[in-house]
Amino acid sequence: MALIVCPLCVREDDVQLVRTLEDGRKEARCDDCDFAFVFGAPVEAKKAPATRKRTSTVRVSKPSVVPIAVVAKRFPTVDDVELVARQRGDLLKQQFLATVHHAPDPLVAPHWTKYRWVFSADGLEKVAIADLKYFADSSIGASTGDPTAFDKAWVLLGEFEAARRIRSVTNQLLRGPGELEDRMTGLLDGSFAQSMPGWDEALLTKTLAVADPDRFLPVVTYADKKAIAAAVYGIELPVVDEASLTIGRLAVWSNDLLVALAGDDFDDLHHAAAFLRWAATQD
Repeated sequence: MALIVCPLCVREDDVQLVRTLEDGRKEARCDDCDFAFVFGAPVEAKKAPATRKRTSTVRVSKPSVVPIAVVAKRFPTVDDVELVARQRGDLLKQQFLATVHHAPDPLVAPHWTKYRWVFSADGLEKVAIADLKYFADSSIGASTGDPTAFDKAWVLLGEFEAARRIRSVTNQLLRGPGELEDRMTGLLDGSFAQSMPGWDEALLTKTLAVADPDRFLPVVTYADKKAIAAAVYGIELPVVDEASLTIGRLAVWSNDLLVALAGDDFDDLHHAAAFLRWAATQD
C-alpha cells in the first residue's frame, strides 16, 4: 500500500488512516501537525437490484452534546466553595494587595487596545497579515506557549490562506451563532471546517481576553485555571468530556468562577490574574 502524504506538512511517516467514508474516499490524520484531511476519488455506489430489500445499518457517531443549560447546573459556583477556603482566599488577597507591588507592563495596554480593534468586525478585514502572525507569536499580556505548530502551519499554508483561516476562526469565536462556550469547543475539536492548525485553546482564550478584557482573565488554559482553583480555593473542577463538560464550556465557566472568587479591588484582570498566580504558590 502506498504511503499517505500529509498535504499540510508533507510528512508521510506520521499519517494514520482514520476511516473510509461512504463514498469510498479515505479520511486520515497527521500525527505530526494534527491535520485531518480526506483523499482519494469518490466511488459511485452500486445500485442494488430492484428485488433486493433495503436494510438499515447502525452508524457510530460522536455522542450527542447535552444542552448547555442542563450542564451549567453541574459546574461549581462560588457557593460551592467552602467558607474556610473563601476566607483564606480573601486573606491572601489582602496580603497581596498590601505587600506585592503591581507594576503593569507598559506594553500590554497599547497591545490590548490595538488587538481589540483588530478583532472587531471592521478591523479583522483591514488588519495587516503580519499583525495576525505577530499576535500568535507574541507573549505580551499572556504567553500562549510554544508557537512551533502555528508557525509551521503558517509556512506550509502560505500567509494568505493562513490569514484567511485566522479571520474565519476569530469571527466564529466572537460573532458566530450559538453559545460562546460551544463555538469554542467546535473550534478546538475539529468541527469547524476552516480551522487554523496551531490556533489552539491558549490563542482562542487570549483572543477572548483581548476582545472582552472586563470578563476574561489572561490565564489561557483550562489546566491552569483548574490548578489555580484547587490551590487557592480548594475546589476540584471537573475533567473534560465530549458529551457535556466540553473544553469550551469548562474554559469559559472556570474563567467566570475565578473572576467571581477573586472579587474586586484589582486594577484590571491582569492584576487579578497576577494575584491568582501568586496565591497558588502560597502554602
